[in-house]
Amino acid sequence: MNSISRDNNILITGGGGYLGSKLAEKLVNYSSNIFLLDISFNNLSQQLECIYDNCKLYECDITNYEHLLKICNEIQPHIIYHFAALLERSRDFTFYKSLYKVNVEGTFNLLEALSGIDYLKFMFSSSSEVYGTSNEVPFSEDQIPYPASPYSLTKLMAEELIKTYSNIKKKPYTVMRLFNFYGEDMPENFFYSQLINALKNNKEFKMTGGEQIRDFLPIEKVIEYIIKLSETDKSNQILVNICSGKGFKLKDFAEEIAREMGKEHLLKIGSLKYRDNEVWNMVGDHSLLFNTIL
Repeated sequence: MNSISRDNNILITGGGGYLGSKLAEKLVNYSSNIFLLDISFNNLSQQLECIYDNCKLYECDITNYEHLLKICNEIQPHIIYHFAALLERSRDFTFYKSLYKVNVEGTFNLLEALSGIDYLKFMFSSSSEVYGTSNEVPFSEDQIPYPASPYSLTKLMAEELIKTYSNIKKKPYTVMRLFNFYGEDMPENFFYSQLINALKNNKEFKMTGGEQIRDFLPIEKVIEYIIKLSETDKSNQILVNICSGKGFKLKDFAEEIAREMGKEHLLKIGSLKYRDNEVWNMVGDHSLLFNTIL
């Protein structure tokens, strides 16, 4: 097990988003040099830069190779957490070109910008949605992916790009397939935050019948697992699920939260239609995760 050194330069793409800023909030305590790269920055990431001398923000679009190359050469990162992505989970292929440009071409730009740097870790956040609708649960890393959306398709493309590029260039990588997570201050494009915000404001929360089964982890656990993976050599050149290994129906999850808040009457379960090509059961096998970090 190799602890993150206080001398490490750590680059987090998507560092202005929820996951990236939460990871940075934890890593600043390691006394490492933290560099957050994004096209915009949330309140937490901006606060971290103001409070900590070892945290710096870089405004950059990963589709701009020349700018990205300049920043990478300046930072000379030892550890890279690549979280930057365009998130659009609809089944509409209208978004495909935009998704491909950021999630695939942007990833290639980052790999190329880092090609002359002898980095220790390249940690990529992929999605459990790449397993799709045809695999049996719990989803394990050796199953053949069947992406359920243009978004998950581009995530799978990025996975393969990272593996192929890194193997040819003899570079380290870890592909992490993240399942559902939740926590305070999540942005509006997540189910959990939409639910919490509606109930807090005494508004009706409309949702599907909620029969979909999901694997949930609190954000604190997700961050803990990501850091542990980046501290062990056993994670090099592997693809690993980050999940709880347990499934919950969305309606049960929503009802429990509403009950705790005394707002059950605001839940409107069944008022929305299910998505086309809905993934009904998304539960992961966490055996490899625990075998790697323990």
